[in-house]
Amino acid sequence: MIPQVIYTLVSGGIFNAVLVPQIVRTLKAKDAETKLNKLITLAITMLLAVTILMALCTPLLTKLYVNGSPETMALATSFTLWCMPQIFFYGLYTVVGQILAAKDHFTAYAWSSVGANIISCIGFGTFIALFGRATEHPLDFWTADKIALTAGTWTLGVAFQALVLFIPLTKIGLKYRPIFGLRGIGLRSMGPVAAWSVGIVVIDQLANIVITRTSTNAPMLAQQQFGINPLDVAGNASYQNAYTIYMLPYSLIAVSLATAIFPKISRAVADHNIAEARIDLSQALRNMGVIMCYFAVAFVVMPVPIILALLPSVSVREAILMAGPLVTLGVGLPFASAYLIIQRTFYAFEDGKSPFIFMLFAMGIQAVSVIIGAKLLPPTEWTTMIGMVGAMSYILPIPILYAMLRKRFENNIDGPRIAISYLKSIGAAVATMFIGVTVRDSVYQLVGAQIGAVDGHMNWIQAVACAALLAIVAFIVYVGMLRLLRSEEFKEAIALISSRIPGLRKPTSPNDRLEQGDAENGE
Repeated sequence: MIPQVIYTLVSGGIFNAVLVPQIVRTLKAKDAETKLNKLITLAITMLLAVTILMALCTPLLTKLYVNGSPETMALATSFTLWCMPQIFFYGLYTVVGQILAAKDHFTAYAWSSVGANIISCIGFGTFIALFGRATEHPLDFWTADKIALTAGTWTLGVAFQALVLFIPLTKIGLKYRPIFGLRGIGLRSMGPVAAWSVGIVVIDQLANIVITRTSTNAPMLAQQQFGINPLDVAGNASYQNAYTIYMLPYSLIAVSLATAIFPKISRAVADHNIAEARIDLSQALRNMGVIMCYFAVAFVVMPVPIILALLPSVSVREAILMAGPLVTLGVGLPFASAYLIIQRTFYAFEDGKSPFIFMLFAMGIQAVSVIIGAKLLPPTEWTTMIGMVGAMSYILPIPILYAMLRKRFENNIDGPRIAISYLKSIGAAVATMFIGVTVRDSVYQLVGAQIGAVDGHMNWIQAVACAALLAIVAFIVYVGMLRLLRSEEFKEAIALISSRIPGLRKPTSPNDRLEQGDAENGE
């Protein structure tokens, strides 16, 4: 987790806020290749420096995030050190991927993460084959070879995800060669944006420290206060696993859509075409709402089957512990995804202050609520509470975000249309959740599984079958409700997903896309 936190600090403040808008502007220059090579070289230099510095500071960083025995701290430090190179490769993936996105080449950027996950799964599968399940083992189980196999394979997957992008980069005519120098790449004007953006991520990580320390303490305090076995209480491991699953649709769809729309909005803003930027933003937000509300339904209706299907090494009891935070996190998925697009839109305007103000409210709500919740609720409920607080922190400050965004779009961001679209999607999602929860136990019985309050029985095949059946039921109900509510975004969302899947994308020329956009604008 710690390497990803550090990467987020760098990417949030420098790459997404500064380099991407400059990439879009650089592509229009006559000496575009030279300037892009300078930008890539600058990014690589920064990433190498940060990675080396953070590797040296690993013990200190571990103490900041982990609260445990010396043995626990030593194990966390070892894992973190093996994962530190991920900072470099995640950053490289972002920079090269954004160049491809700015040139309208999305496939490799969107799907290289699949290769990374395959490599990671091979490593984890090898671990299970050699050593069995790692759960409920003493700390001395984790020897150097086991740590190297798990953390090392994960890092190898992230490296593949970044390096493979140089293949399509070469195909679009850009051959990278190191060129050092800052002159002529336009970074001076982006300094304030970078500063505000670093502030955003610092606030976010301060809240994350509160969350991590609270969830880490939950099992130990439950044992001290109530005599409960720590293995029967959801702690940081349960929360992080739930958060990882929650991030799957966010990473694959929300980030992909934001990546695609960011260069388009940046180009429109650079050309002072606010009307086009408004159309792109409105369409992206409405499509995002339709898609992410369905995944929110999935997390609420079938958390245990999803967890067991994606994490076959965990037991039903462990999956139930993860289900609480997964459900509550899922509630906020549509709103967190929408914020990602809005944040990128502010960056296109070279505005880092507005997203900083929003995150100040959001993360303030999150940190204070977690502290208060830990005082009022028993430790057994802390991770579920943390998930709900995270969801609400993106929902409650929406009026502030809306007001700031309107100013950038001449007091018109197509607000009523966006609001109606989200109300329809949320309404369809709530109805689908109700029906899904109602039929859930019947589906469990159909496949021979049973899930109770704290335990049950469901093997991997049953979990996959339950997840598939409930997903189909939820999809049919959700689509039916959207049609009943006359949601115009449903077809657009399906077309958007299809365009990201190789083999399903219909080839279009730039003129076709312009004509399609003109037709949509005229409706």
